[in-house]
Amino acid sequence: MSEIEQMLNNRKQELDQIEVPEEMEARLSDALTKRADKKINRSWKKLIAVACLTVLLAGYNFDALAFYGKKLIGYDQVLNGTLKQLNELGKGQLIGKTHTFKNGTSVILDGVMLDDNQLLAFYTAKDPKGKVDDIGLRVSLKGFLKEYFMSGHGVMNDEKTEIKWVASFEPPLFLEKTFDLQMVLNEGNKSETGQITFKLDRSKAMGYTLKQSLNKTIEIDGSSIHFDTISASPTSTAVNGSIQNIVELAKDQLTGERIRPGALKLRLIANGKEVASQSGGMSTDLKGITFHQEFDALPSDLTSLNIKLESFAADHDINQEINLQKTLHDLEVDIEGQSIVINKLHESNGDTYITITTKDTTVLKRVHLIMDQNRVDLEETINNSYNKLVNDGVMHTRTLHFKGTGETYRLDLERMTYKKVYNKTINITLK
Repeated sequence: MSEIEQMLNNRKQELDQIEVPEEMEARLSDALTKRADKKINRSWKKLIAVACLTVLLAGYNFDALAFYGKKLIGYDQVLNGTLKQLNELGKGQLIGKTHTFKNGTSVILDGVMLDDNQLLAFYTAKDPKGKVDDIGLRVSLKGFLKEYFMSGHGVMNDEKTEIKWVASFEPPLFLEKTFDLQMVLNEGNKSETGQITFKLDRSKAMGYTLKQSLNKTIEIDGSSIHFDTISASPTSTAVNGSIQNIVELAKDQLTGERIRPGALKLRLIANGKEVASQSGGMSTDLKGITFHQEFDALPSDLTSLNIKLESFAADHDINQEINLQKTLHDLEVDIEGQSIVINKLHESNGDTYITITTKDTTVLKRVHLIMDQNRVDLEETINNSYNKLVNDGVMHTRTLHFKGTGETYRLDLERMTYKKVYNKTINITLK
């Protein structure tokens, strides 16, 4: 704004120095004196200067309107800091197309934004009845060669008449240009489909700011986490890697010691500050067990970059049997580094009850009790209680209920899920 004001001041000084021809003043004066019902300002130099300034200001105003016309209106509460900046800069492609369903619900595709990491679709769902939070709407993106499924978030207004959504899709195949935003609206036992067709203007795509191979590995108990690539774009930063390749996955399947990843907690540190996490996920396919984690965009003045493995949770095949005495008291067993305390075993009303304590992040699965060589399924888990420790998290105590009683007991544990904290860091060499 300071540059614009300086330009206007300079232009005003030029206009103040304009010499108006005497014959022009005479002609204007003669024409205006014939209009007796209007007041006349005879300061012609000032009049012309004001007129020129008005035209000049109008020109700047039209430029401003054109700039703001490229922005998405009403998405301030939905966008994070990075997307707000890109929106302020007018990045992306405006669409402005609407589909209205028979019940009055409508969807407006306001715009899209594309870079190497994702395609973002900004759309508004409206329900004039004020129940927009109850509509069953499923959205996907369909190209000529492939269908893309969304993850995202939205913000609803106070009247519950509309939700502004930011939907993230994987970047579409390069050959695809025409897309359908496909929608399925479920209402009771009925469903209705709709679509909004648009052409993607790839000239507005923003590319990437950093893309490189990592080839870094962090060893964890019984496995390893391999970091393959990092790709930073104007909208996000993606870290991709694997936990097991297809050979390792097949080997564990054959030996009965398979690991099923649950949650991988990563932190991205840029210039010594944590980059906000956006989303992530894991998948198991012919590539093995792979993961991806998305973060906010990197700072433009990037000087250092680190990935920190904070914790990892997984479901493990353990296949352990523990001999139990009826008189046991706080028997502690270590399985894969996890402490399981069997507090007591008691019989009541013809059934058997076993009380155990573990960390709250440790969950026993497929638990059976072998009574006199008879394998009995777990009936239920009761009497759950939690005790927060000062330095070691939260302990979870619960009682396992089994039907029947016996003379000898063995607790049979097939699988166990647990989380372990690592806090290991890898440094990324910026290229």
